[in-house]
Amino acid sequence: MATRNINLTDALDAFVAEQVESGQFQNASEVVRAGLRALKAEQEAHAAKVDALRAAIQAGIDSGPAVPIENISAWLDEIDAEVEAELAAEAAA
Repeated sequence: MATRNINLTDALDAFVAEQVESGQFQNASEVVRAGLRALKAEQEAHAAKVDALRAAIQAGIDSGPAVPIENISAWLDEIDAEVEAELAAEAAA
């Protein structure tokens, strides 16, 4: 296992100490590893969201040219009605 020396602010050092004192972790290394695992998971989730957004954008681009919307309020009402219908169908199933 690799060993690294890190510098912590006083506030983070106190937080690490509190976590160990609480009994939730056996030592500071466990606290830091847990924090790094959480950071890694957060970054992976963010990357997945960005990938999904890029895919949705590409799907929109691939669907053809843009169609102008004459009445935005009516268009949004139509979308709301579609969503409500889908939710009702899911609830009925």
